[in-house]
Amino acid sequence: RLAAPAIAKILNVDAIIEGSVQRAGDKVRITVQLIDARADKHLWAKSFERSSKDVLALQADMASAIAREINVQLSPSERLRLASAPTVNPASHDAYLKGRFFFNRPSDPNLLKAIAQFDEAVRLNPTFAPAYSGLSDAWLWIGYNEGIVSAIEARTKAATAAAKAVALDPESAEAHASLATFKLFYDYDWAGCAIEFRKAIALNPNYAFAHDQFGMALAFTGRYDEAIAEGKRAAELDPLSPQILVDAVMAHMFRRDFVSARELERRANELDPSYAFPVMMGGWIAIAEGKPRDAIAPIRKATMMDAPPFMTAYLGYAHGASGDRVQALATLDQLKRISPKGVPAPFNVALVYLGLGDHAKTLAHLESAFAANSQSLGWLGRDPMFDPLRAEPRFKALLTKLHFGP
Repeated sequence: RLAAPAIAKILNVDAIIEGSVQRAGDKVRITVQLIDARADKHLWAKSFERSSKDVLALQADMASAIAREINVQLSPSERLRLASAPTVNPASHDAYLKGRFFFNRPSDPNLLKAIAQFDEAVRLNPTFAPAYSGLSDAWLWIGYNEGIVSAIEARTKAATAAAKAVALDPESAEAHASLATFKLFYDYDWAGCAIEFRKAIALNPNYAFAHDQFGMALAFTGRYDEAIAEGKRAAELDPLSPQILVDAVMAHMFRRDFVSARELERRANELDPSYAFPVMMGGWIAIAEGKPRDAIAPIRKATMMDAPPFMTAYLGYAHGASGDRVQALATLDQLKRISPKGVPAPFNVALVYLGLGDHAKTLAHLESAFAANSQSLGWLGRDPMFDPLRAEPRFKALLTKLHFGP
């Protein structure tokens, strides 16, 4: 167990809240301690107890008490939200938390577990907005992976759940972030998603997922300084998430700042060496650098780590761009084996043909990907690997359909 000063250094904080939770019957007791982390000095401790159905109010009590101890002035809206915490179904809330746990490591098997938990949360409490937010996020991501269902199949479920979350609780940061993420990845509605992300952040400035996804939207549209700031804020709020660091790579990679991109990739891999996304990112950066041969080893490693099919497509691109036509075409057969119903996603096929330099087939499959509601087309705007297509009229027309400006 790390000592408080070591934790403070890693997290770059002055104080740490340490606590324990005990449940007995329908009662929950939380005991918290406030520690001067750098001096390793105990400052304050208190216990809070309520019925488990009032767990959100219990969290509000605790947050208010800690704010008073450290002399933080809460805004009127913050005080109102803390004072009006709703009651919850404890079992539904537990299922929601389990769903978020699995969602934070978004392999297809984990996303299925997340969906099952969010479904259970909804079954136990049909008016629990965060559970619908979780469902929207999980369906969206499983549709993005296109390893179990296609993007077009996931779209309706993600959209319905996001709309339900906002309707049930218009003051929910999670609900607005889910709607924003849907507008980002399915509608390519850059202005609309920004409005919803800002609503989410205004409602809960500490919601890391909102900052993370907003950073992606800003990177896709070339607003790199803002994107980098959002990525940094997300990482500060959730410093143990490798996925947040992976997402933050995009702005640096699109800007061609490969040194900064590599540093984030390194940190993500250190947090979880068994997670495919940071490993794959090493190859993706190499592709952006114009070094496809260097991309082959890390992407191949990632494809053997519970990875979605699109990582195999990037491997096919790397082989093709390195001059190995045989291996590139072999990945098309592999994609058939690992894709839903044996039909590779059009975007994945487009990547392989892009690596082979066949622009006509690449463009045909990218157009099919747009028709199939692919969530991967946001990368067309700024990702260096698509630079060979930028003079093509068909590519320019596709960018217009995706609402990208000059």
